[in-house]
Amino acid sequence: MNSLGVHELENLRREARRLAEEAGLDPWEVTFGVVDYDQLNEVSAYDGFPLRYRHWQFGMSYDYFRKRGAYSGWWTYELVLNTHPALAYLRASNTVVETKGVMVHVYAHVDFFKNNRWFSKTNRDMIRVMENHAERIERYMNQYGVDKVESFIDKVLSVQYNIDPHAPFIKRRWQAKTNPKDEETGVQPEVGRIPVKRDYMDRYINPPKWVEERRTRAYVEMEEKKLREATELERPQKDLLQFLVKHGRLEDWQRDILAMAREESYYFVPQIQTKVMNEGWASLWESKLMSDFAGPNEFLDHADMMSKVLGGGALNPYRLGKLIWENIQERWDKGRFGREWELCKDQEKKTRWDTQAGLGIEKIFEVRRNYNDITFLDEYFTEDLFEKLNLFAYEHIPETGAYHITSRDFEDVKKKILLRHTNLGKPTIKVATGNYDNKGELLLIHEWNGIGLQWEDAKHVLRNIQAMWGRPVNLKTIALRKVRDPDPTRNRIHPERPRTAVVEEQGILLRYEGEAFRELALGPEEVADIRADDVDYHTIPEEWIG
Repeated sequence: MNSLGVHELENLRREARRLAEEAGLDPWEVTFGVVDYDQLNEVSAYDGFPLRYRHWQFGMSYDYFRKRGAYSGWWTYELVLNTHPALAYLRASNTVVETKGVMVHVYAHVDFFKNNRWFSKTNRDMIRVMENHAERIERYMNQYGVDKVESFIDKVLSVQYNIDPHAPFIKRRWQAKTNPKDEETGVQPEVGRIPVKRDYMDRYINPPKWVEERRTRAYVEMEEKKLREATELERPQKDLLQFLVKHGRLEDWQRDILAMAREESYYFVPQIQTKVMNEGWASLWESKLMSDFAGPNEFLDHADMMSKVLGGGALNPYRLGKLIWENIQERWDKGRFGREWELCKDQEKKTRWDTQAGLGIEKIFEVRRNYNDITFLDEYFTEDLFEKLNLFAYEHIPETGAYHITSRDFEDVKKKILLRHTNLGKPTIKVATGNYDNKGELLLIHEWNGIGLQWEDAKHVLRNIQAMWGRPVNLKTIALRKVRDPDPTRNRIHPERPRTAVVEEQGILLRYEGEAFRELALGPEEVADIRADDVDYHTIPEEWIG
C-alpha cells in the first residue's frame, strides 16, 4: 500500500513536472487528488467528473469498472480530465513507482490536451458545466418525475454522438436577406388587407371578419413556409442533435436536456478522435521519463506495470499509439522520409539507411500538434509496423455463421483500422431534410462504406428519433441480405437440392411512423447517392500545416 504523505506526494509531483518540462512537454498545471479503489471506480463511471446527473447508465459503468478490476486484474491506475487546470485522480493503493509512472503519464496527457489543435475548441471549465447540467436535470426530475425524464435521457443517449465532429472548426458566413423595396420605404403592406385608393371604400372591400380570416390563413401559410425553409437543407448535415433541438416537437425541458447532451458530446469528441495518439503519447513519455524517475530497485516493477498497460492485443491504443510514435521518431532521426527514401527500391540499402538527420523529436511534436487518429493512422501506420504486428482482416461470413480471416494484405487491414476510427467509430448518418416528400417527415441517409447497420439497433434508434421528431422518420441505407441463388445452373451436381443462398446488397428505405416499420426498395440512383466508397481520411485544415 502507498503510505506517502502529502509532502512526499508534492515532491514527486514537482519532480514529475520538472522532468516533463525538461523533455519539452508543455502541460497546464495539474491538481492531483488521491482516492481509494471504490472512489476511483465511481469517478470513472462519471467519465472523471465529480458530479453528473442521475441515470442508470452510470451505475452500469460503475459495475463494469468494479468487476473488471476484481475479475480480470485490469484496474485503473489514474484518471485525468481535460480541464484548466487539469484534474487528475491517483489511486491510494498505488505503489511509489506506480505513482511516479502515473504522474509523468498524466503530464504527457495534459500536454496533449493543451497543444493538440483538435482540443482547441473544447470548454475547459466543464466541471462547472456538468454540475450545472446535473442541477437542471434534477429540477426536471422533481417537476416531471424521475421515470419520465430518465426515459427521455435514454432516447437522447442513443443518438448522443450523431453530431458533426468538425463543426467547431467550420467558419460560416451569414448574410441577411432583405427586400430592397422594404428598405427604401420602410413600410410593409398589412397582411390580409387589400389596398384601397379611397378610405371610405375600405369598410366595403376589407370587412373586419374577412380580413381576420385572411390574416389567420396567411399566418398559417407563413409558418408552414418557415418550417419548410428551415427543414429543407441545401446539403445533408451530420449534426442530428442540433437539428432536433431546433425543429423537433419537444417540450422546453426536453429541448434543454437535448442541448445539454449535445454540449457534453462535443466536449468528449476530441478525446474519441485522438484515443490512439493520446494514449500512445502518454505511454511513450512515461517510458522515456521513468528511466530517470524510477529508482534503482523500481525498474522491474515499472516494466511489469507497463506490460499490463500495453498488453491485450495489437490494437490496444496504448500499445499501437506508442509503437507509431516510436516509429516516427526513429524514421525522422535516421532520415527515412522524403523523395529519395521513397524512390529507393534497394531493401538492403533501406535497412542500413541512416542520414543522422536527428529530426525525430521535432517531428513527433509537430504531429502531436496537428493530427487526429484518422490522419495519424493513415499517414504513419506503415507496412513495416503492419508486418511487425502480424495483423489480419476478418469478416463474419453469413454462410457459416462464424468469423473468418479474409485478408492478410496491408491495404485491406489498414482500411479496416481506419474504418474503426471514422466518424468516432460509428455509422455516418446525416439529416437530408425535415420535409421529406413535402410532408414534414424526417429523412436520414446512411453514408454506406461497406459496413452495414445492425438492423435491430437501427430500428431501436429510429423509434427514439421519431419520438423526438414527432412525425414519421425515414432512413435510406444499404443492407446485406441473404437471397436464394437466382442461377439454377450453379447446382448441377445435385439439382434436387435447394438453391444455395447468396448475399447481395439491397437499397432500403426504412420507415417508421410510430407504430410499425416498413421497408421500401430504393432505386439504383438512390443507392448510388448514399454510397461512400471513397472516404477521404485527410481532415487536417490546410492552415494548420506549415
